[in-house]
Amino acid sequence: MWREHLDAFCERGVLCLVLGALAFGSLALGGTHAEFFAGMAGLWIAAVLLWLVRLWGAPAPVLCWPPMAWAVVAFLFYAVLRAPFAPVEYAAQGELLMVALCGLGFFVVANNLNRAHSANWVVGMLLAVGAFGSMYAIFQVLTRSSHVWNYVRWEGYRGRGSGTYICPNHLAGWLELALPLGLAYLLVGRLNHALRILAGYAVIVICAGLMATESRGAWLATALTLLAFFAVLLMQRGHRVPALLTMLLLLGAGGWALAQARASSAHVQKLFDPSHVSDVRPYLWASALKIWQADFWWGAGPGHFDYVFRLYRDPLVQARPDRAHNDYLNTLADWGLVGAALVALALIVLFWGVARVWPHVQRDGDDFRSRQSNRFAFVLGASASLLALLVHSVVDFNFHIPANALAAVTLMALLVAHWRYASSAVYVPLGGIGRVALTVLGLGVAVWLGQNATSRGLENRLLIQSQDPQGTATRQLELLRQAHALEPQNSETCFMIGEVLRVTAWERPAGYEQLATEAMAWFERAWRLNPFDAYSHLRYGMCLDLLGQSQLATAHFLKALALDPDGAFTLTHVGWHYCQLEDWAKARDYLRRASMMPAPDQTMNDIFLRLAEERLAEQPRR
Repeated sequence: MWREHLDAFCERGVLCLVLGALAFGSLALGGTHAEFFAGMAGLWIAAVLLWLVRLWGAPAPVLCWPPMAWAVVAFLFYAVLRAPFAPVEYAAQGELLMVALCGLGFFVVANNLNRAHSANWVVGMLLAVGAFGSMYAIFQVLTRSSHVWNYVRWEGYRGRGSGTYICPNHLAGWLELALPLGLAYLLVGRLNHALRILAGYAVIVICAGLMATESRGAWLATALTLLAFFAVLLMQRGHRVPALLTMLLLLGAGGWALAQARASSAHVQKLFDPSHVSDVRPYLWASALKIWQADFWWGAGPGHFDYVFRLYRDPLVQARPDRAHNDYLNTLADWGLVGAALVALALIVLFWGVARVWPHVQRDGDDFRSRQSNRFAFVLGASASLLALLVHSVVDFNFHIPANALAAVTLMALLVAHWRYASSAVYVPLGGIGRVALTVLGLGVAVWLGQNATSRGLENRLLIQSQDPQGTATRQLELLRQAHALEPQNSETCFMIGEVLRVTAWERPAGYEQLATEAMAWFERAWRLNPFDAYSHLRYGMCLDLLGQSQLATAHFLKALALDPDGAFTLTHVGWHYCQLEDWAKARDYLRRASMMPAPDQTMNDIFLRLAEERLAEQPRR
């Protein structure tokens, strides 16, 4: 009996931890900050530990190993082999943390949440969190708030709802996962009256929240997915009338809401007026293709798109994009054709499995009530949810948002767990050696993931504190050095330490030469950790200019230009350097190139371009 009680306790504990991790991630900015990611990782690690307790408590443990598990393990193995050879170790390790957490999540869910009520609880959590985020998003729209909790959003998002996320598109990613599930349970699920009313209310609120995001990609993805969703239901005898009525209701409400948004939102108006569309995504996609083509099979490296981007940027994109805004091209750029093929294989096997279990999750009967089934509702809803997110990923990067990625992985794992209805071969008996091996592997990954996620969370806290505008340079340096001690492979921390020293030396206090020399050492460390870092070479060259070694500085400015040939910031500083050399013709050429690019601040460029033109005008004509 004690084994049964222990197993039941651990099973409920895993379910609570998974629900808590998913909800926490969504409510905590999608888990995009390192400290919030560490919190999510801690909950998932606790779930792994309870799973291992279940394995040792069971008299004859089994492992759920559906066909998709082979593709998941293949990609995990590839990621572990690829990461050590990446040029930027810090970026590769960060991406590997995300991959490892998703892999852990997949196997924890598939092996522990394989009862019917587990899927129902996950759906309920997705709907509850989605409804809350939608209400928060509506509040942000009505009040034109620029805050998420106590964090400030980018000003360009004002008037759009992002709920508990910074970016509205990422809230839309969560909502497009929740909406098809809510509709499926509302229309074909086996619910009592109270739960059906709550599901209907959540669906209405989520629809309103989705409109509040003004995410055009999410609208299109959701619309296409719901068309497929209702097409399936219209082919199911007993579900046609409710499905048709709901579809007509959603079409009417969606058309009215779209008309209202078109009349009031400039962001939405661009959807109907292609001549005014100023979307940078196509330029990012072109850069991603170039990065991939440079290393066709293996890619630039895990998490490397943002680092390599400057080398291949279009002059019209001067901002730092972070991601390619297309998960498929981002995967090709980072992981190469091999990695992308493994991801595609996993998705193909997933939906092949859905087709296999489809006949086994439907109920027989002619009337509507007799054909209600939570199994069918989940398989239909989860398949549609994942399809929506996959379509949306053509124009965004929801699979790089930890909360959304783990929610999608959870749905995938729950779907493959339904394969037990089609075949018992998905369960593999674990002998003593298998149990020991799985325990050692699980504990090893949990310790590595927990240690590194915690270290990055603490580092991020220190980096945030160092940006306090009220702080002194001494305090800022102290915090940055502490952050560097935690994560010495982070080139950006090295750059920031060097920049504080350079700015202090620029004021020429007593001993400024020593400060500039120390700054140069940190800039050199930064570009050794990140060989794509153009700005460290720029700042190194500026320190040489400050020390009166302008001739030596030229090589570093040209190196920066080679790494960022179409960057306005880089061109401006190269032009500035030639002003120090009084080579006014070259200075004017570089500064003119920079002035033609859509940089957010051209003040420095305008000042030195005017100076170069004045000096050239003063020179006698030959």
